[in-house]
Amino acid sequence: DDGMAMLERLIRLRIETQIIEEQIHRLREELRVTTQRVNLFEKVKIPETRENIRVIRIVLGDQMTADVVRSKFAKAKTVERTGMSAA
Repeated sequence: DDGMAMLERLIRLRIETQIIEEQIHRLREELRVTTQRVNLFEKVKIPETRENIRVIRIVLGDQMTADVVRSKFAKAKTVERTGMSAA
C-alpha cells in the first residue's frame, strides 16, 4: 500500500515537473521575443523617430522663415503702392 502511494506521488511529481519545465520554456521564449522587441525600439525605432522629428523641426523652421520673408515682401509692396498712391 505504501509502495502504491509512493508510486502515485512519484508520478504526480514527474507530471508537475514536466508542467513547470514547459512553463519555464515558454517564459524563456517570451523573454527572448520581448528582449528582441525592446532592442528593436531602443536601437532602431526610437533613433529613427528622433531623426524624423529633427527633420520635421527643420522643415517647419524653414517654412516659418519663408512665411516671414513673404510677409515682409508683401508689406513692402503694400507700403510702396500706398506711397505711390499718396504721391
